Amino acid sequence: MPAGRPPIKVTKEIIEKAESLAAQGLTELQICHCLGWCQDTLIKKKKQYTELNEAIKRGKSKGIALVTSELLKKIKLGDTTAQIFYLKNRAPEEWRDRRENVNENKHTIEGDLKAALLKDE
Repeated sequence: MPAGRPPIKVTKEIIEKAESLAAQGLTELQICHCLGWCQDTLIKKKKQYTELNEAIKRGKSKGIALVTSELLKKIKLGDTTAQIFYLKNRAPEEWRDRRENVNENKHTIEGDLKAALLKDE
């Protein structure tokens, strides 16, 4: 009898569970823990079973879509916190709290003093 664990079979149920866990926002490491796998096994199985890899991607997208949908509902109801969160994340250059003022002026004290002295001559 061969030693070691029996090979892991990727079934339809495992694929559906992985998609559901990804939709709930779990990381791939957390999905591994829930499935009783190590991370190396997931990496190998995603390469071996493209449907597993696609299910995890699809699950992540479904989770983001659900949260985005709920956020947009709050925005439409006038929730200013949700509005601010959305704008800061979707257009951070225009909606950040703190703007950095970059001084494009390349004057130096030494250069300005020299220019003033030369001007006075």
